[in-house]
Amino acid sequence: MTRKIAFIFAGLAVLTGVLVVPVRAEGFDAAEMARGLGISELRAGIMVHDIETSPFRPLFVHFESVDLSKWQNLNVELLFDLPESDAMYWLGSPRLGLAGSLNFVGKESYARLAAVWHVPVFETGIFVEPMLGGTVHNGYLDNAPADRRNLGCRFLFQYGMNLGYEVTDKLSAMFTVEHSSHLWLCGEQTNDGVNRAGFRLGWKLD
Repeated sequence: MTRKIAFIFAGLAVLTGVLVVPVRAEGFDAAEMARGLGISELRAGIMVHDIETSPFRPLFVHFESVDLSKWQNLNVELLFDLPESDAMYWLGSPRLGLAGSLNFVGKESYARLAAVWHVPVFETGIFVEPMLGGTVHNGYLDNAPADRRNLGCRFLFQYGMNLGYEVTDKLSAMFTVEHSSHLWLCGEQTNDGVNRAGFRLGWKLD
């Protein structure tokens, strides 16, 4: 499982690097290819691992629990536009976020698929983005050592929030906080969950 997540993350990281740097050779345009696949934005950043948040209020971080020595997660995300339809309209027209989070020190890493709703705050450049989806991780299910989490299930729910600012038409900066757990579906004794928070940059391709 660790190798699978590492492979997914490496693929996302390589693709992000290729697309962020303009690549044009023999008529090949990586950004244009990505747009053809429906990718509208690339995001990457670094996050603090294992913090405490208030249940069901993912932006309410317990800042006293934030250990700044735990800047341990590299996060990369590809955002896809979904086909326009009445169903997508009534769902709020979310984008689909495919992400990977790699922990530098061998703790919980994951691959994630989630719906991401972009909500601008009037014309201030500020935006809020709720996220809801699921992850597959490489952590312990039970009997975890003292510095790890009992996560119960290999597949977890994930919800979170981005609070960001549109720096330019292409570039955005955001604070991201996210929570992963199985919501007690795999037992009350193995639902420690994992929380992460940090800063990311986004680059629009459209």
